[in-house]
Amino acid sequence: MGRETRERIVQAAIRVLGRAGYAETSVKDIAAEAGVAPGLVHYYFKTKDDLVLAAVRQCCADMLPPLDGDPTQAALAAFEAAKRPAPETAFFWSLFVEMLGLARHREGVRTTLREFIRNDREYVERAGRAIVAQREDRSPDEVPAMAAAVYSAMLGIELQRLLDPEFDAAAAIDALAAMALR
Repeated sequence: MGRETRERIVQAAIRVLGRAGYAETSVKDIAAEAGVAPGLVHYYFKTKDDLVLAAVRQCCADMLPPLDGDPTQAALAAFEAAKRPAPETAFFWSLFVEMLGLARHREGVRTTLREFIRNDREYVERAGRAIVAQREDRSPDEVPAMAAAVYSAMLGIELQRLLDPEFDAAAAIDALAAMALR
């Protein structure tokens, strides 16, 4: 029962944060969405940040597809999917950007976001290693820097997508894919 209740609270947090954002969401709002008393939310999560970070972790866990099959085709498919993000992915990036401001002053938020970034970048690096292994013109030593550049570019594209409705994210992703897989 405890694990189910905790999960119900995290899922409620994801829904409420998706509608209202971090600043406009209270623990009370999340508790109401989950159908539990606010005190029960605090039983599982000491602070609102702890709960929001659990929601971020849940979203992170659901975002990365398995790395199987032809690595170049998998990378192209990932770039293609990034051009039209699912609502959950768009929500995650919005929340992630909001949490970046908090990370500057809150160690727990900074630690969780740093963990997410490292895991995500390692995923890109694994894909890069698989691609480079098929080629003779690239060195495996280049992969960590290339993965960091690709990851950083995608983060920048997502940030621009959030802030500028006229930004052509699809064109930027196509250009990034062409450069990354050249």
